[in-house]
Amino acid sequence: MKIFGRVIALVIITFMLVGCAPVAEPDSGTMEVRVFGIGRSDAILITTENHAVMIDAGERQHGPYITQYLIEQNIDHLDYLIITHFDRDHVGGAYVIINDVDVENVIVPNYSRESNHVRRFETALEDAQIEPLVLTETMRFTLDSADFVVDPSGLEYFHFAREQDGYQDDAAADEIEQPTGDDFSIIVSISHGDNDFLFTGDAVAGRLQELLENDEITDTNYDFLKAPRHGRHNRHSVEFIHTIKPHYAVITGFHPDFISDYYPERPTDERVIDALEYVGAEIFFTMSIGVLGISDGTSLTLEYVNFFANMD
Repeated sequence: MKIFGRVIALVIITFMLVGCAPVAEPDSGTMEVRVFGIGRSDAILITTENHAVMIDAGERQHGPYITQYLIEQNIDHLDYLIITHFDRDHVGGAYVIINDVDVENVIVPNYSRESNHVRRFETALEDAQIEPLVLTETMRFTLDSADFVVDPSGLEYFHFAREQDGYQDDAAADEIEQPTGDDFSIIVSISHGDNDFLFTGDAVAGRLQELLENDEITDTNYDFLKAPRHGRHNRHSVEFIHTIKPHYAVITGFHPDFISDYYPERPTDERVIDALEYVGAEIFFTMSIGVLGISDGTSLTLEYVNFFANMD
């Protein structure tokens, strides 16, 4: 009887220990975010263990460098290429990527623009027999352990006639009633385990107002922010930054102390930098070097990396 009692006690103790043991969290794997160092242009590569997504593709001259890097990294397939809007510093290099890499899905905003860089992009889509998804409703998908939310502008379709070669005029972007391409910027958010990422294209005041009215956005304190519109300031910039409180912020542009021969009038606005510093964000610039973010689902690290260091 004593032996039997000891066995029962041992079984009970073992059951209690097992029952009290913490349940292991599922493995989130690794997600990497590469923001290419191409100055005041956007080209962002996101990779999980088995998948790859690109958000924007820089300018025309950046396309060959990006595709060469993809090939060197043995990335010959993109699950998604997301073009946030049709400014040349976001779509210009897309035709090169489509020509050189197998792209399964292309997502574009709900407007059109007449320009050489858009024409090259559309021709590449036709040659690759890709029918792009014109985004009019929020789209969600999961790649490995990364959950993507792709959010369109609430504006109705708009057609922009051919503009002069160059960037859109910044002068009155927040004052004019007619929308600009920036107003249509597709927003991408990603959750990877405990880490949250937000990519905002060239969102201007009206688009940021939409985000500030989106509870899914405002209820999240983002670990990573790709700052809107290369760090330019508008009437909602500070409120937006104070609301989402990013831990890291990447600005695809120039620090105001950096004197550029190409964009002397377009540095990051001091008010944007002040707002990011106020919420405690660590800021990275892509003036001439890229930024690598690595998430394991729990921790997130960022560092500067020259992705094109070994290229001619």
